Amino acid sequence: NDAGSVIKVSRALIKFNITEISESVVDGTIPSNAKYYLNLYDANSVELNTTQSIYGYPVSKSWDGGQGKYHDNPKTVEGVSWRYRVGQTDGTQWISGSNDTGGTWYSGSGYEASQSFTHEPDDLRMDVTDIVWKWLGSTVPNEGFMIKRNGSMEYSTTEDEGSTTHYGHFLYFGRDTHTVYQPKLEVVWDDSTW
Repeated sequence: NDAGSVIKVSRALIKFNITEISESVVDGTIPSNAKYYLNLYDANSVELNTTQSIYGYPVSKSWDGGQGKYHDNPKTVEGVSWRYRVGQTDGTQWISGSNDTGGTWYSGSGYEASQSFTHEPDDLRMDVTDIVWKWLGSTVPNEGFMIKRNGSMEYSTTEDEGSTTHYGHFLYFGRDTHTVYQPKLEVVWDDSTW
């Protein structure tokens, strides 16, 4: 980039099995006007700016979850990474011949969810209704969510990704946490009668 600094970008992938939800929509247990929320629980996010946003998109290609940890030595090469969808030993890249995509996802109207934060880090409760309906309606396959800041890896002064500005670190509990704070896909509807 123009400033000659190293830009560090982190993205998260998460996938839920929605078979039971789909069956419940078909049988009428879950009404068609239900709302869907992605819930991620804060694990001590640090150094966040006063106001910022985080975005969710439907992933456009299949991937395998990894078991590696940040400090593994030797580095774990199985499972999804910035360059590989399945693992380094398999060699299946997100985009063939490219090492800088960090995943692939659908974008545009109905394919983006977001949540803004002000002042303090907080749990994420992102309305992902449009994305879930893309999956339930078979518009796109359910390959999970890509959670990221706005922008791309190209240098930009108007986007979080690609900027040399330090925005702090969002930290959320993952599926392997030994707490009650596992990520959740919440379904909400009003079935009250008067």
